[in-house]
Amino acid sequence: MKRRLALVLCALTLGGCAVTNTSYPSPTVSAPIAHLPPAPSAYNYTAVARAPLHSELFTCNRGGSNLGEIGLRGEASRYSPYMDTPAGPLLRTPTEAACLSSGFGWRDMSRRQHSGLDLANPSGGFIYAAADGRIVSADWRGGYGNFVEIDHGSNVRTRYAHLAEIDPNLRPGMRIPAGAAIGRMGMTGNATGVHLHYEVSVDGLLVDPLHFGLPPQYQATPVTQTFPDPITLPPPDGMQ
Repeated sequence: MKRRLALVLCALTLGGCAVTNTSYPSPTVSAPIAHLPPAPSAYNYTAVARAPLHSELFTCNRGGSNLGEIGLRGEASRYSPYMDTPAGPLLRTPTEAACLSSGFGWRDMSRRQHSGLDLANPSGGFIYAAADGRIVSADWRGGYGNFVEIDHGSNVRTRYAHLAEIDPNLRPGMRIPAGAAIGRMGMTGNATGVHLHYEVSVDGLLVDPLHFGLPPQYQATPVTQTFPDPITLPPPDGMQ
């Protein structure tokens, strides 16, 4: 009986995004989560600290899908805190603390396209606006659960899904400052683990929030083939 109860508790603890079934253990490295008073006071922009700037992004216990190049410590090798977009810099990880559990792109196993990043932390924490913008929507969106979309101008938008709660003050059309808390990480909608599903669209196309705006990587290989010295021919007759 105890063994069955332990298995049930374990299953409830782990979870995944709706399209991945990926389990989300604790971040390899994370900052402590500060649990502030319930909304709406928790979203007072003068009282709540702005989004932290994460210098590194670690994978969830060095596991997940579509993670890209990973370093020896489990870090995303090409990560940078900001992405350059036509609307200016956007945060790549607009969370209080999280690990990367799933990246952007086509999945061979599920044969489905994953349209954003899954940033996970069982402890939850605040979710922040990636840059200045205007609220497009802040409501329930089916499988996305509690959902916020922000228009940053220049045809750049960010989307935040599966939130446990949304700042009740948010209304379509209102201005939101960069780094302001807009909700808390959760598992609402079609999700089974506490995480943020984060999408970025540019000119109507969803882009990879982890790698968009980075310079391309160029690869080189060592020279392994040797060539003989050129043959020097004598000049034709009558020429020196």
